[in-house]
Amino acid sequence: MAGQDDRSGAVARAAAGNGAYGRQSGPSPRLAAEVQLLRQAAGGRSQVIAGPKVVDGRHFTAVLITNVRLSTTKFDVTTTDMLFLLPPDYPRLPPIGCYLNYKWKTADHHFTLQSYHGAPHLREQGWYWYCVGLGGRFDVGGGARSWRPAARPENGHNLATLFIAARHAINHEE
Repeated sequence: MAGQDDRSGAVARAAAGNGAYGRQSGPSPRLAAEVQLLRQAAGGRSQVIAGPKVVDGRHFTAVLITNVRLSTTKFDVTTTDMLFLLPPDYPRLPPIGCYLNYKWKTADHHFTLQSYHGAPHLREQGWYWYCVGLGGRFDVGGGARSWRPAARPENGHNLATLFIAARHAINHEE
């Protein structure tokens, strides 16, 4: 199964880095609340880990979800890990797509094995970018306009709604 053979390595690769918590020692109350919502959405078999990550000098908060269930009709494995890189000004701006640690052969034009729209390239670290968002492209000029966080995370778009949208898009044919 994808993601099962090197779980601790995947966690370390996903969360490695420093400084992306808004320069604090831990997650903000907002991020902590969103991670809790995400844990509920991901289910008990998944682990959710958030930590700072630096990619090419850019600071992010990495949010790793392990054991994400995959459709057995679309994939030859049952689970993958999913990674979101939150930009420093999250939640004002959403992450640009997500990453999977499973490289599958597919005609799905959202999974190109290349990163676009300013998303960092993580292929050397075993992560493959998937173009997904809430309402379209997740770049500042495109899908970010569809991103609607609220003052209270549970009342607007958040990591859980993004995860649910990504999991649905990955598992279903267009």
